[in-house]
Amino acid sequence: MFPPNFFYQERMTILKRISLLVSGLLLCAVSVATAAGTELSKDTLFVEAAWLKANISNVSVIDARPASMYQKGHIPGAVNAEWTYFANMKGQPGSPGWGDLFSRETLAKKIGALGISGKKPVVVYGDCGGWGSEGWVVWILHLSGVTSAKKLDGGYNAWVAAGGKASTTATKPKGVAFSIPAFQGGLNVTTPWLASKLGEVTIIDARTPFEYEGGRLFQEKRGGHIPGAINIPFDVVFKGDMTVREINDLQSIFTMHGLDPEQEIIVYDTAGVRSAYLVMVLRMAGFEKARNYDSSFQEWAGNMELEVVQGKEPGRPAKDELATENPLPQATPVPQQTT
Repeated sequence: MFPPNFFYQERMTILKRISLLVSGLLLCAVSVATAAGTELSKDTLFVEAAWLKANISNVSVIDARPASMYQKGHIPGAVNAEWTYFANMKGQPGSPGWGDLFSRETLAKKIGALGISGKKPVVVYGDCGGWGSEGWVVWILHLSGVTSAKKLDGGYNAWVAAGGKASTTATKPKGVAFSIPAFQGGLNVTTPWLASKLGEVTIIDARTPFEYEGGRLFQEKRGGHIPGAINIPFDVVFKGDMTVREINDLQSIFTMHGLDPEQEIIVYDTAGVRSAYLVMVLRMAGFEKARNYDSSFQEWAGNMELEVVQGKEPGRPAKDELATENPLPQATPVPQQTT
């Protein structure tokens, strides 16, 4: 015989276990939400100079500035790799493939040659007031699976201001094995893809207003911008001291320009460097569908079959203008048969 209240006690025990399980699932959900929230923190993409000084022996450091600046003084132990180290520079600016990332196999060898294995955090720094080359390198590393890569907030100037030592002795990295099974995160788009998506995606031109309106600084075949692109110069993300703005400020700036976190956002500049920086900051600020157009305006302007727009207005693809001026006739409805 079962003791009195046996079934009642068993039922209450089961209900209690279910309650604990549900509570645990809710706690997990909160934890996941909290973890997701931490993605909207500068800590996930930037480190401060004081932190780097305290952890310099535990990280790999890359100086993304030009070799001439590296030779005059750099963070001790840093290896030098400016933006051209990772890109195909054969041929002429504007020709297909010029300035594009190397293939996965070649890029993996280049990253491994810097002593980067992916097992150790990487900190990349650049030159405040430069072209954002550190953002380009971090974008490449994330694309290649090294998601621990971060930027030094404030760049080399911040290191010096924090009392960091400088070295003029070049660091010779010890190469390691590194592979890229697949590029990660949907961080990049190609020219054919973007050309097929005009009018469907939000496009940002990260260059200066001078370039956006038609000025040429880097041997571009034509001046202007991609039809429909809005101009958000990449350096709007910086404070006066060239450190990156706080998340709330960034979100306000991007929202003011009409951006929405749900939009598919494509960013370009001349050769994908400044735009890579802006893409990473956009993602940090919650615009997780932001992607870089690596070939950027150099390749777009070099293809005479693709449209460009000059002036301050975004403009729109000619196909859209044609559709507006000469709308297609409405199809005649097929009458319904009756029985």
